Amino acid sequence: MKFSHQLKFNAVPEWKENYLNYSQLKKLIYQIAFAENNEISDQPEQSPLLARRTSQSLSRGSSSVRRMSIDEMVTHGMFSKAVEDELDRILAFFRRKHDELQQRLRAILQQLTDHERAEDIPVHPSHLDTEAGTGGGRDEEAARAERLDFWHQESGDSHWQKLKPQLAEVYVDLSELVRFLDMNSEGLRKILKKHDKETSEQLLPILMPRIKESLIEKNRPQVVKAVRDLTDTYGSVFFYGDRQAAASELGAQLRDRVEFERTTIWKDMVGLERRRVAAQVKSGMDLEGGESSGWLTFQRLQQPIACAAAFTTLVILCFVPTFDTPEQRNCLALLICVSLLWCTEALPLFVTSMLVPFLAVCLRVMKAPSPDGGSHRLSAHDASEAIFHSMFTQVIMLLIGGFTIAAALSKHFIAKSLASLALSRIRRPSLVILANMGIAAFASMWISNVAAPVLCFSLAQPILRNLPAGHQFPKALVMGIALASNIGGMTSPISSPQNIFAIERMGMEGKEPSWIQWFIVSLPIAITSVLAIWLVLLAAYQPGRYISKVRPPRAPQDPFNRTQAVVVGVSMLTVVLWCAQDALAGVVGSMGVIAILPMVAFFGTGILSKDDFNSFLWHVVMLAMGGLALGEAVKSSGLLQTITHGIENLVQGYSVMGVFAIFCGLVLICTTFISHTVGAMVILPIVQSVGAAMMPVPHARLLVMGSALMCSGAMGLPISGFPNMNAVSLEDATGTNYVGTIDFLMIGVPSSLVTYGIVLSIGYPIMLWLGF
Repeated sequence: MKFSHQLKFNAVPEWKENYLNYSQLKKLIYQIAFAENNEISDQPEQSPLLARRTSQSLSRGSSSVRRMSIDEMVTHGMFSKAVEDELDRILAFFRRKHDELQQRLRAILQQLTDHERAEDIPVHPSHLDTEAGTGGGRDEEAARAERLDFWHQESGDSHWQKLKPQLAEVYVDLSELVRFLDMNSEGLRKILKKHDKETSEQLLPILMPRIKESLIEKNRPQVVKAVRDLTDTYGSVFFYGDRQAAASELGAQLRDRVEFERTTIWKDMVGLERRRVAAQVKSGMDLEGGESSGWLTFQRLQQPIACAAAFTTLVILCFVPTFDTPEQRNCLALLICVSLLWCTEALPLFVTSMLVPFLAVCLRVMKAPSPDGGSHRLSAHDASEAIFHSMFTQVIMLLIGGFTIAAALSKHFIAKSLASLALSRIRRPSLVILANMGIAAFASMWISNVAAPVLCFSLAQPILRNLPAGHQFPKALVMGIALASNIGGMTSPISSPQNIFAIERMGMEGKEPSWIQWFIVSLPIAITSVLAIWLVLLAAYQPGRYISKVRPPRAPQDPFNRTQAVVVGVSMLTVVLWCAQDALAGVVGSMGVIAILPMVAFFGTGILSKDDFNSFLWHVVMLAMGGLALGEAVKSSGLLQTITHGIENLVQGYSVMGVFAIFCGLVLICTTFISHTVGAMVILPIVQSVGAAMMPVPHARLLVMGSALMCSGAMGLPISGFPNMNAVSLEDATGTNYVGTIDFLMIGVPSSLVTYGIVLSIGYPIMLWLGF
């Protein structure tokens, strides 16, 4: 593995800005090598390769001095200075961090000293020095061991539990600091070696002695000694003098921390995809290691069969006289074909979305009003203009703005730090589950209900790994995070794509809901649903019967830096402006314009980079654009109006509440089996049209928002949403899944029904009160 990759995947995430800037130094080396090659190539008497080898041999062994150009000497001096600056920056961070850890350690040891005086329990003498780690000896270990049992019983379990994890955290940070020195020393050695290989000047023998002295010989021993002495104290106080047992427990804490810190949202998502692909490959193999030909053949044929069925249906319906006009007939064929492709995922969802404008134009489904009051079929050129115009609206900008805020909160560890802080002091199993559910739902408001469960599952990994296989508490915790993430998908306009579609549809009826109005409706439903699902989990799994306390994750120790403050400030300002959009409509027009603010602020200042922009979920954007195009095609062709009239006849005589309940139930059933986003794209246009035609008062906004909220409440199967798929893929150390389909049937189906009841009982009257 390249060293730049080692740095990326093994560095402490919160310290990443303080490691060696290996990539930048490597670029500088290539610039030097390029300059040298250009200069040598200008010498006609030698080939470039021979000239370079000659100059290298002169600099390495010959007493002759090679004549260098002024530009080259400046370039070499620049590289030496860059290395020196990097070393100074690394040392400055090391000293600052080391001093901080020493202060934390002295504070903890002072508490132990106070108890020693009260209970006659000696503390390791090496730590009583003001430098916390410069003393030595273990002369009083035997005397202390005889009295520790009495102290543990009399000094109070709460204080013991408080000091133990604090000491462990300092141990982990000190160990990470040792790795920090080692990695940067190795990185500087490698970059100097690369420099000497690619250029004609030899800096490794000149600069490496100082680097080795500063990082390894001078500073590393004192940190290693502090780690060793802290282990002695930990063993003396908590393991009756057994240093080996103390080292074993602290080592386990270090392993947990390393794995926890290295597990980021995107690495988890990549790992999930790799496990999914590996599982598919494995499923095609029999027990003897050969391929199961029948199943593999079916897997290979499944996609083309589904595609063939969808396009065959398209062709047949184009010629079957289902409607009087060819536009409606072709549009029905388009709608059914695309729906089949989406539901079966015969093609990736975003690829199917790309087909929508192509088929809409080629099938000539678009119409426009005529001067005589009728309508006429658009030409292919005019239809393409109309369909592309419908695909990029303020909704797309709102979606990209949400991705920008989510990327900034994730990249700079703000979401993870806040979540870790919230969980760091909770130990009761039932409250741990509730806290994780609350964090999952809250995180889903701002970083989407796709990324939020990945974040929360990574936070829960240290808890899950310390419990035996088949334990009921991990089941409850994993299910709670997944279901709460689904509920979190309804909480804000940017938390899931179906909310974006709902806002677009509600805007067509005169006025899109403000953020304040959305929160007024969604938050009471979400909070009540999370609490209700929590009670269902407690009743089903009874986690408190199997475990009394849970070890919480480590609270963040690093101070809030300026970049994080800017991210939080810009994000909060954007949300405030979204909430005040009604008052600012005369200035900004729509929420999509406000969404440009975080993009300019984060990318313009370098908080987010071009690579971050390229890593956005552009397939989701394409999926949304395809949904908008499909809605425009169904509306323009007149098919939507015809379907609406048919549904109106079916629900005629029903009250508003009855129609609301019918559509919410229909959405619940459909989106349990298909993607929430796909269900919203197909159903919401119909819901909007039926609501607009209701008499005497139209209630399109009421039905659309209720249906969109219910999309997030459909969570009865593992395929009902990304949080569920993520949860069912999680495995313990033995490769056993924490939850399975039976857990979703047992918990997910009742939770969906409970949410359905809450939307009807709480959401419906609130939306009526708001005038939806």
